[in-house]
Order: sequence, then C-alpha cells, then structure tokens
Amino acid sequence: MHENHRARVRERYFAGGLENMDDRAVLEMLLFYCIPRKDTNPAAQLLLDTFGSLSGVLEASPDDLRSLKGIGDNAAAFLTMLPQVCKRYMTGTLTEKSLWLDDFEAVSQFVASSFLAEKNEIFMLLCFDSTGRLTNTSETRGEKGSVTPDFDSLLDFARRSRAKTVIIAHNHPDGVASPSKDDVSSTEEFVKAFAQNGITLADHFIAGAGGVLSMRSTERFSSLF
Repeated sequence: MHENHRARVRERYFAGGLENMDDRAVLEMLLFYCIPRKDTNPAAQLLLDTFGSLSGVLEASPDDLRSLKGIGDNAAAFLTMLPQVCKRYMTGTLTEKSLWLDDFEAVSQFVASSFLAEKNEIFMLLCFDSTGRLTNTSETRGEKGSVTPDFDSLLDFARRSRAKTVIIAHNHPDGVASPSKDDVSSTEEFVKAFAQNGITLADHFIAGAGGVLSMRSTERFSSLF
C-alpha cells in the first residue's frame, strides 16, 4: 500500500514539480528517502506542527529534529543537509560562470547565497583582480550574535590573492539587513586599511531578514567609500 502511495506521489511530482504540492506533501516525499517502508505523512505533519513551515523544518537543528517521534538520525541528517546543498549549488553556479565586480545583481545573489541557512554570524571577504573578476574568498565564522574579523589576516589574504578591489560582507542571522554603529565604524577602518595597501574596498554587504543591503548603494552610507 505504501509503495503504491509513494509511486503516486512521485508521479505527481514528475508531472508538475513542486508547483501543486503543499509543504506537507513536499516533506512527505522528502522523507521517503530516509524513512523506508513507512507512512511518512504523520511525521511530515508533526514536523510542520512543530516548526511551522517547510523553511522552519529545514532551518531546525539536528537535535531538535531528532527529538520528534519518527525522526531519526537519517531523517535529521537529510533534512539539515538540504539547505547546505542549495547553498553550494547557488554559489557554485554563480562562480562557475565567473563573477564580476560590475555585475551588482550577481554579486548580491552570491552574497545572499553564501549566508543561506546560516545561524551564526559570518564575515566574508571577496577578492577581485585588476579585470574585476572574483578570484578568491575568505570566510570568518563567529558566534550567533557576533563575528570578529582579523584585519591583519584579511589584508594578508587579499595581498596573497593579488586583489585590486575587495568587497566585505557579513550577516545578521536574527536581525534586519541594516548596519549597526559597529558595522559603520569597522567599514571606515577597513576602507583606510585596504587603501594603505593599494586595495580599494568597493562595498560592504549586510544580509539579514528581507534580503541583502549594499552600504555603498545606500545614500546614508555611500560616502564611506
């Protein structure tokens, strides 16, 4: 009976993708691949009741997932891996096509993709060569509410990458995409530090609820650059 049901759900997906499948049906189908020979509908509904939405489920921690009846190690690993796979796909797709400094939309998408599903603050450095092509990136991982980049290490990384222009970016996992006072002051310091080494800081992106903000493109902060 369950095999026939699974086959029908798969055929529904093949016929129309996820367009006509609600969150419960999507989760039910995902669980096919980590919970064999069992009706996964109750587990899918329990996940939605607990975390509120498909995105809430995929952003849950492994421990929170495993605390639920019917969700074991395989299901917890599979569900928590999905956002990370999406992140790698999205950033990989952009960089494989070459990312250029003057393509604001592509750079913004790359930054947004880099912070996808991250629960801790992360600071990124994007290095561009003399032609404006992205050549290297550096990532500093912090705690949930803060990250402290090392100026000297980042400058050294930029020099070793032969960067002519750089962009810095960080995320506010539980906040809005708006610069704090510390963000503004650190941007000023980075502009000066890079300039002293013949490197231009082109922008500071901040990712948060609602998207990604470019400080250079925001009138209030554009004079920093």
